[in-house]
Amino acid sequence: MAHWFHRNPLKATSSVNFDVYRSGTTNSDASKLLADLKGKRRKLLELIRTPESELADVTTFTTEYLSTLRGIIQGSVEESGREEGVRHLVVFRWTNTVQGKKVSELMDAQFELVSVLVNVALWHMKHAAHLAANPEISMEEAKEVHRTLRIGAGMFTLLKDSEVQTLHDTGDKGADTDVRILDAYIMQCQAEAQEVTLARAIELKHKHSLVSALAAETSKMFMIGGDSLTTLDQLQVGKWHKYMAIKDAFYKAYAYCYLGLDVLAQDKCGEAIACLRESSRLYAAAEKLSKEYASMKGPGTHCRPHEHVFFRKLGPLVKSTLEKCEHENGFIYFHKVPDQPPELPVKATFGLASAEPYALPPVNPAWTEDALKSLKSGKTPHDKPEGAAVAEEIKPIPEPNVSTEPAPAPSTSSGCVVS
Repeated sequence: MAHWFHRNPLKATSSVNFDVYRSGTTNSDASKLLADLKGKRRKLLELIRTPESELADVTTFTTEYLSTLRGIIQGSVEESGREEGVRHLVVFRWTNTVQGKKVSELMDAQFELVSVLVNVALWHMKHAAHLAANPEISMEEAKEVHRTLRIGAGMFTLLKDSEVQTLHDTGDKGADTDVRILDAYIMQCQAEAQEVTLARAIELKHKHSLVSALAAETSKMFMIGGDSLTTLDQLQVGKWHKYMAIKDAFYKAYAYCYLGLDVLAQDKCGEAIACLRESSRLYAAAEKLSKEYASMKGPGTHCRPHEHVFFRKLGPLVKSTLEKCEHENGFIYFHKVPDQPPELPVKATFGLASAEPYALPPVNPAWTEDALKSLKSGKTPHDKPEGAAVAEEIKPIPEPNVSTEPAPAPSTSSGCVVS
């Protein structure tokens, strides 16, 4: 589904020399843990540069790095009204996903934790898109797409609800620490996970009422995610915002199409026509938005949802069903077509995707009480911080190009590839 998903770029960062931490302690356990940090950071950043990396490997190195980093954060304690220890010794520098080369920097190891976790959550989104890009994927791969997106949603939720709140400085508007940015990521992950559920329901020919309800909820998630971006700089988030609008309109069109099929089966031909006319209008709007998106500049991968087979198959379905309804209404039913279609289902009774709760790994058990105490016995935040003299240029992370070739048609009748 290379044409189907919008993905913002990974955050880039400058190198970090953790030797400054080691100079303040003589504890052998602490010294070894601090020596490991640089290698664990480098390995994790290498893994998440490519969506093909194994989920198990990314999970392992995320756990190892964050559990060790948390020792530095926990090693800082409040004394005499100020925080002493090593949490505030090093300047960490990161770009933001929608702000181009603009750099956020903070002398706070908690900022490093937040930034790394944002990148790992983004990797989960990119990994899901990579798996879904195959013309045919297995049930196990479809489950991994679904779960990976839910894990990403859980990570962004943890960041929003707790980890960002502990920063002394939450950064500029539109930075990845902005609650609106995090809200948009949460809803995008959940909505895209629900796309998998919906595709499965369509392919298994579940009841039209269930498909309509799932599509309506998916549309609503994309709408809420898009609403989070409305008050931000549209030069930065406009392309992302447009993607949310495309998916909102598209799945609302799906919802009305299947609601029309449902009421038609109940011989409510007039209501079915109203539903299908609304579906046709929304489908045309989604197609227009998608073409506008394809020509937009801004952060993010280049996708063309209107060229994907899943998108293309809805249009003929709506058209043929509407023509059938209008023909039968003129010969059999003679129902009045209401000005407004019936209300979409309020909420699907099952099948809704939610964030998979994510908790930070516990502090590495090698951080003994003595090792933690030794951290605050060294340098203090009032010493000259590393990185204060020369600010290293941060180059964007090179990521694999998304194919611009036409999406191959899967063998399924619906056009859904995650089935």
